[in-house]
Amino acid sequence: MRNLEQSYAPSTRPSERWLGFLPLYHAFGQLWSIVAAARTNTPTYFMPEFKFEKFLSHIQTHKITHLQTAPPVLVMLAKRPETQKYDISSLRNILCGAAPLSRDLQNEVSDRFRLNVVQTWGMTELTCSMLHVPGGRDDRTGCAGLIDPNSEVKLVDPETGKEADVGKRGEMRVKGPNVCLGYWRDEGATRGLFDEDGFLRSGDVGVRDEEGRFWIVDRLKELIKVKGFQVAPAELESLLLGHEVVGDVGVVGIKG
Repeated sequence: MRNLEQSYAPSTRPSERWLGFLPLYHAFGQLWSIVAAARTNTPTYFMPEFKFEKFLSHIQTHKITHLQTAPPVLVMLAKRPETQKYDISSLRNILCGAAPLSRDLQNEVSDRFRLNVVQTWGMTELTCSMLHVPGGRDDRTGCAGLIDPNSEVKLVDPETGKEADVGKRGEMRVKGPNVCLGYWRDEGATRGLFDEDGFLRSGDVGVRDEEGRFWIVDRLKELIKVKGFQVAPAELESLLLGHEVVGDVGVVGIKG
């Protein structure tokens, strides 16, 4: 499978400037702020701790072009009034991961700041990533992307154990050179991590379309059963976040 990321010769590659504010003890921050920045020779400005106004100020001062972040930061960009006090027009692209991002919020931020917001999906066990929206693409569907090169993804219906059809929900199970070998000194956890075909069980619930795009809709362990129905907290959170008076929200199940 060919690499879907857009490639440039060193002399023609558009210049980028990144802001490193993701925790460096987390795989997401390590992958981008350290490894990817060093590999691509991209100037990266580090924040010792995340504070929203400082974050906005650094974007303005250092003319940051690309961000790698998680949905709560996009919620702040869309909802908090401090954003209007800073010039962040240098931003061209925001890559969002670590949790599902609603299409409405993605497109609200894209339209308001005239930039691309795209998603990625992965886990620490996958060397951080398994899905990406190809570089430079302006995706407005809310999808988490296409399968990374040399990797495989299958969706398995948790009820039947069979592969889910197009448009149907299933657990994301993955295989590829970026998948971990197992958990350090924990044979039991390692055995439970992989299925009989060697695919890693992610625990995330996804849906795919005919074009091979995937949407992450929830976590198996977080699904709430109500009168026999499976309720997805992420979907309820996305709906509630769409209301103008809701700054942020978390949905959890409580036993009656």
